[in-house]
Amino acid sequence: MERQDYRVQRPWSATLAQPSHSPLPLAAGTRIVEVFDRQELARQLLILGEPGAGKTTMMLELAEDLLQRAIADKAEPIPVLVSLSSWKNPGQPIFEWLVGELKGKYGIRQDLAQRWLKNNQLLPLLDGLDEVTPQHQQACAVALNTWLTGEIGQRPSGLLICCRREEFEQVVRRPLNLYGAIYLQALTVEQIEDYFAQFELQDVWQTVQQDEALQELLTRPLFLSMFGLVQTQGKFSLSVWRESTTSERKIEYLLDTYWDATITRELIIDPNEKQQDILSKTYGTKPLPTRKAVQRALVFAAKMLECQSSTELLIEKMQPTALIAQRQKWAYLLIKGLIIGLIIGLIFGLIGLMFGLIGLIFGLMFGLMGGLDTIEPVDEISISISHEGRREIVRSLRIWLIFGLIFGLSLELSFGLMGGSSFGLIGLIVLIEGLIIGLIIGLIKGLIKGLKADIQTRIDPNQGMKNSVKNMVVVSAIALMMALSFKFLLEYLLASVVGSNELFFMVEIALVMLIWSSFYQAGGNALSKHLALRLVLAWNGYAPLRYDLLLNYCTERLLLQRIGGRYRFLHKLLQDHFAKMDLG
Repeated sequence: MERQDYRVQRPWSATLAQPSHSPLPLAAGTRIVEVFDRQELARQLLILGEPGAGKTTMMLELAEDLLQRAIADKAEPIPVLVSLSSWKNPGQPIFEWLVGELKGKYGIRQDLAQRWLKNNQLLPLLDGLDEVTPQHQQACAVALNTWLTGEIGQRPSGLLICCRREEFEQVVRRPLNLYGAIYLQALTVEQIEDYFAQFELQDVWQTVQQDEALQELLTRPLFLSMFGLVQTQGKFSLSVWRESTTSERKIEYLLDTYWDATITRELIIDPNEKQQDILSKTYGTKPLPTRKAVQRALVFAAKMLECQSSTELLIEKMQPTALIAQRQKWAYLLIKGLIIGLIIGLIFGLIGLMFGLIGLIFGLMFGLMGGLDTIEPVDEISISISHEGRREIVRSLRIWLIFGLIFGLSLELSFGLMGGSSFGLIGLIVLIEGLIIGLIIGLIKGLIKGLKADIQTRIDPNQGMKNSVKNMVVVSAIALMMALSFKFLLEYLLASVVGSNELFFMVEIALVMLIWSSFYQAGGNALSKHLALRLVLAWNGYAPLRYDLLLNYCTERLLLQRIGGRYRFLHKLLQDHFAKMDLG
């Protein structure tokens, strides 16, 4: 590492250090936490480097040291890793964006996230300023500077930001209001030679010495580790390498050979498991996915992440906008409509066959009209109700009571205009019915928003959809019990006013509304959309129905990394490489 403090503008400083200032090399073996703790840097640091130089690795090393410190001393802030690639709104303040990220990634309730940030109980480590959409990188730098020098209660007590050097110089093109910057230098020839000697690959080092361009590329740790794996698998050809005329083509060749080496190498399996014919930790004795299937899934994932300007993949966060062909989008709309139609038809079928068919047609139209709208899983609910949760319940009750009042008044007016006092009496009862329906729907909707777990990290793949299914079953069961009680109440109130046929119709319509609303709000909506999307993706070979198994298998193959329920490519360069491939 070397200090390059001229890359930043210290807050409240009258002058900016000039690029002519000489970089200050740091002693070999210096740990990043030692630099971060230096008094003059005030725990605010920028890390720059070339692609594959080890910026993220350096950040993770710092996170580990800070975490151990926080465990030992409760007064120390807890490090939180967040990727800047998800910052997409140029008008959004960084503090507000960070609160949303902490809720989405770590499940921290927004009021808690705000309090912890303001009390300096969290220390943000922000990776990938260069991964922000290029046209927004300058705006992101401006937003970061505003945050760092803005409202005192929102300023971070410590901060780390990582960025590629080239993007920082040519795209961002403005200093950050931090106290210091370091640049990760290239590996030396001696370090490369020691690396190969450590793994007894002296013959590989002899090959490297024959080509100056290859030696230059391997000064980056990422490419050095990739090359070590490729060479041990016998996939690298020096003659083919030399035929690549540009550095970009050379990197592409190395990434191609890395893919070939990882997908064909023998997986490390315990000897006892080998005797049981276990082929991989993920699939066990089941047949492994073909090379073509893995490549197609990875290409689709890379293209999807590229469109979303993201580096992290969550299965439950996949959106129908990722579909490419128009026929795929129409298939999604049709399947979604059929699923919703079948559910509504089943509920309406409680009244009779004719209403069941009407429900099916209504659901199909509802699904087609919905378009490619966003899929939002419903988080798991908990028993405790926070202050924010109580506000959500009150807000929902207010909205739906107003809706029920308007609904009941309109029906009462209609009945009154149609037939005098007797119909007016029915209308009054309908008004009461509308208010009760509004009350129950509002309570259900509010409880779903208010009874969410305060902190819930996504540990398992597709955890959001699994929670949606749990919520759907629990809330629908509660709604059904409430609806049955409501049924007996209505039958008692209306028995002496209307005929048996009208009574049956009014009661059953109320039941259908309650059951459908609870199902829809508790996760049925998200589940219907997600199931339709997954069926289309599986049909086109983009993502099998057990997508989590394939992604876990790719982590075994050293192509992806898994963090809880999230997946990301081994490196952004590898993601970009697959994104350039044809889906076929």
